[in-house]
Amino acid sequence: MKDDIIKKAYISAFDINDNGLKDLLIINTKCLVDDATQRYVYIDNNRLKDELIYYNYYGEKPIYNNILNILLPIILSNTNILKSEEVIIDMVNKYVKYLKREDYLFEYILSAVVYNNVIHKIIEDKNIKYEELLQDSKQRIIGFSIELDKMNTIKFQMARIKAIQEIDKYIDLKIEDYNEEKILCSILNILYDIYIENRDIENDGIISIKKSILSILGEEENLNIDNIDFVLSMSEYIIKLRKYKINKKIYDKKADPRSLIKLETGESALDPIFNQITIVSKNFNNNILNMTIKAKSGIYELKFRKS
Repeated sequence: MKDDIIKKAYISAFDINDNGLKDLLIINTKCLVDDATQRYVYIDNNRLKDELIYYNYYGEKPIYNNILNILLPIILSNTNILKSEEVIIDMVNKYVKYLKREDYLFEYILSAVVYNNVIHKIIEDKNIKYEELLQDSKQRIIGFSIELDKMNTIKFQMARIKAIQEIDKYIDLKIEDYNEEKILCSILNILYDIYIENRDIENDGIISIKKSILSILGEEENLNIDNIDFVLSMSEYIIKLRKYKINKKIYDKKADPRSLIKLETGESALDPIFNQITIVSKNFNNNILNMTIKAKSGIYELKFRKS
């Protein structure tokens, strides 16, 4: 039963329009490594580095702030809430730098701690009450700590106090409208919408989180989504990682997406990142080489600027 819930939560995260967020969900899933000895699943940083280099050529970085659901593969694949927390904090640090959102670092970290806690708690008990869920998340924030220099320690403590105050407001049902600048408030708003009074939202990052949580609580997932067969296979992969059945090897290659340029239309090849691929089309326009590539994970449109 729990396996089915976890798969539904993963699939539901893709029930959005934004391809950028969906691509990052796939990337982070592909970078997971199961460690049966230490009993947790972590991110292969070498693989992630090359995946994001490739993503620069085909992906569109989300322009909105709430991208927390890119952490969902890590959260779902880990059975231990504290181990999961360690991995997502490391991931947040990497993505904040990659997306150049350093000003939001502590907001992302504290929001990730809350989101990790929420997912783990409702998987364990889908009947958990709204106030209990928020109180538990508040305690998680109170007990959370990271090593920082003196100046950043002060900034972090201020951010922590603010986060606790925000959670207290929502416990008292003193809510506010969704605000793109407030990542934690978005998580709290989602929980309010689910448990107290639903409101319509348009932001794909928030919708992705909301649909994942709703699926854990019993709402059926939508199987009429793009590339559903691959997404279903990835949801099964999450379960196998969670049970340490993959025994994933560390990525030890060095990939360069520009090596694909030499391939001709119709040609197939084995790529370190995309695996088996076929070149669907190539055309040169306005000093940009456009390549369409078909892989098991989907169709990719790569753009190479003439140097």
